[in-house]
Amino acid sequence: VAYAIAKLSMPNVAIYVDAAHSGWLGWEDNTRKAAAIFKEVLDAAGGPDKIRGFITNVSNYTPLSVSGGDPHPPEYYESNPCRDELTFVQRLSGALTAVGVTGKGFLIDTSRNGVVGTRTKWGNWCNIRGAGMGERPRATPAPGVDAYVWVKAPGESDGVADPAAPRYDASCNSIDSVAGAPQAGEWFHEYFVALAKNAVPAL
Repeated sequence: VAYAIAKLSMPNVAIYVDAAHSGWLGWEDNTRKAAAIFKEVLDAAGGPDKIRGFITNVSNYTPLSVSGGDPHPPEYYESNPCRDELTFVQRLSGALTAVGVTGKGFLIDTSRNGVVGTRTKWGNWCNIRGAGMGERPRATPAPGVDAYVWVKAPGESDGVADPAAPRYDASCNSIDSVAGAPQAGEWFHEYFVALAKNAVPAL
């Protein structure tokens, strides 16, 4: 990663490093350790100035905010204080500042996170039933956030639902997954229509 950052760092390139999402790194210990690793990688690349910032929630479903109502009980989050991406971005920014990585902006993938409370288990990730497109891509939507972006193309399958198919992952047959999904990366029309119908804000 350090090599890629060093080679791609040019005046006409804005680099954002993938920083996972709140469901992986939201616990305080995870956030602190991740910030230290990011600092180590950036130092190896030539310093924090090589990148413009970080991106979170890529291809995931974690909502921007649960302040408007959260259907999940506290135990769903397993003591994770970051229940949404905006909270995670704030806390990760603080952890990065503590290790000397300052002034970095964030991108958040909002392509499928419009609906709060779609998963019975936070770790479920494959073609989630009831999900909807989220906030439209736009610049400077919140403090510390450079933009909301759609990195994951809505309608692109996360993985195949057929157990007999090559590259099958049992996660794509979870209770939260939509049935009939094609191979990862292939167009899943029925899912695209559902994401559009469930979009928040509405299309």
